[in-house]
Amino acid sequence: MLLRLVLLGMLCCASAGAASPVAHAPVLRAGEGAADAAKPATTSVVGTAEGTAKEALRLRGGAEPVQLEAKIELSCENLLGEAPMWHEVEQKLYWLDINGKKLWSYSPSTSETRSWDLPEVAGSFAFRESGGFLMGFASGLAWYDPETGAQDKVCAYEEGLNTRPNDGKCDREGNFVIGSYNNNHRNDQKNIAGLWRLSKGDLSLTEILDYRFRCSNTIAFDAKGTTMYFCDTPTKKIYKFDYAPDAPLSNRQLFAEMAPEETGGPDGATVDSEGGVWVAQAGNWRVVRHRASDGAVDYEVKLPLNNPTSCSIGGEGMDTLFITTARHRLSDQERKEQPGAGQLWSLKLPGGIKGLAEPRLAA
Repeated sequence: MLLRLVLLGMLCCASAGAASPVAHAPVLRAGEGAADAAKPATTSVVGTAEGTAKEALRLRGGAEPVQLEAKIELSCENLLGEAPMWHEVEQKLYWLDINGKKLWSYSPSTSETRSWDLPEVAGSFAFRESGGFLMGFASGLAWYDPETGAQDKVCAYEEGLNTRPNDGKCDREGNFVIGSYNNNHRNDQKNIAGLWRLSKGDLSLTEILDYRFRCSNTIAFDAKGTTMYFCDTPTKKIYKFDYAPDAPLSNRQLFAEMAPEETGGPDGATVDSEGGVWVAQAGNWRVVRHRASDGAVDYEVKLPLNNPTSCSIGGEGMDTLFITTARHRLSDQERKEQPGAGQLWSLKLPGGIKGLAEPRLAA
């Protein structure tokens, strides 16, 4: 049964700071628009031995996923919206437009929207317990105050490599785990990017994964903080690891894998109160939730745009899933066909599912 869980009301956003004007969000629901006709259908191989195996791997024996419906929450025209995180104290969502070099914030209760120009590209950030942000800038990790523009470099990052900081989250103890992005990975396909942890104590940066990769994503922690999820996006495989805040990752296990015929790969993720892992499938027109117990897809959000990038759970009741999206790789024609690309989407979560508070960097 299709669950139509739509956040009501289109929000007119008042800019502040270095913000650009933001228009009323048009009503555009998943499944509507010219992009839906252009959407590539997943190749059906069900009924063959190969198809049965692939379907079992994707769903791990689960039932067909329940379909959820999302709606544009905010028209923000991001080039590459990414890294959304809910600030529980401020009751605001923060996220990045990576290619637009901006930090955004949005308050669902007041409709206040702000954006700040960043001095350089940032791939991720963390809320600092004492206030402000730790930014994963291309030149290195740095404290950053968006109100004044002041920044103070904490450390360099993978000097000598053609990489930049990408996906990152704080663990449950307040350390910052951040992975890299090979800037040329689409061409050279080289595994040169690393996964690191910035210690909340001495601010030392330590590599915590015993292999290199191309594009870090899906970094997320369970409620106890003892399991971490991670994906090298081009592989289409999400792994889960045993996690301790003072040790390298261990006990790698395959958690979920997109079928070879599916386009794109797993991007940003978040974990809910039931342990479900919500993952934006960049290039595959959807966001899915993997069940914690077996990786089965039990909820699916199909979108009229090909590049959802990440997701976060927040809102007054901690029951709204926010989805960032991108349009930087679309042609002019594709942008016309996918007007929802680059906007912030949302939906109400079903069945009492809620989010987990986002840890802040304890430094």
